[in-house]
Amino acid sequence: MAESWDGSYDPGSQSDDSHHFERLRVEPIYDAFVCPLTKQVMRDPVALENGQTFEREAIEKWFRECKESGRNLVCPLTEKELKSTDLNPSIALRNTIEEWTARNEAVQIDMACRSLNLGSPESDVMHSLKYIQYMCHKSRSNKQVVRNADLIPMIIEMLKSTSRRVRCKALETLQTVVEDDADNKG
Repeated sequence: MAESWDGSYDPGSQSDDSHHFERLRVEPIYDAFVCPLTKQVMRDPVALENGQTFEREAIEKWFRECKESGRNLVCPLTEKELKSTDLNPSIALRNTIEEWTARNEAVQIDMACRSLNLGSPESDVMHSLKYIQYMCHKSRSNKQVVRNADLIPMIIEMLKSTSRRVRCKALETLQTVVEDDADNKG
C-alpha cells in the first residue's frame, strides 16, 4: 500500500531520489500498471498477440535479445511461441495509469505545501524541497503545477530558515523551478 510522508518507508539509496519518489504513492498501485519485465509502472504499455502487456521498450529489448541469441520468439511470461512482434498500444491502460499518476502527484504536491513552512521539522521541509525538484526534473509541465500551487512563494519563505541546509536546498529548488521557464522567473 502507500508509504507515508513522515518517513516511515525505506528510502533506499539517498543518491537515487527519482526511485524513492516513484515508490512514494498515496493511492494503491495495481498489478496491471506494472511491467512484468521491468517491475516499474508502465508509461507506454503494449499488448502482444496473446494479450500479455509490457512496457514497449522492455518487450522490444526482449525481442532483440531473442533474435540476437537465435532463440525462438516467445512471450517472456508464458514462454509460448509468438507468431508476430506486432505490438498493440494499450491506450485505455495508459490513460488509466496517467490519471493514477496525476492523482498521486497532486496529493504529493499538497503534502509538500503543508510541509513548507518555517515551523515544520527540517526533515519534512528537506523532503518537500527534494520532491519539488524531482517533479520539476521529471516533467516541464510540472513547473507550471508548482507555480499554480503557489509553491514558489513558499520556497522563497524557506530562505528565512535558521537551517543552512534548508536555505541551500531552497535556493537549489528555486533554480530548478525557474530553469528554462520564463513564467516562473516573474
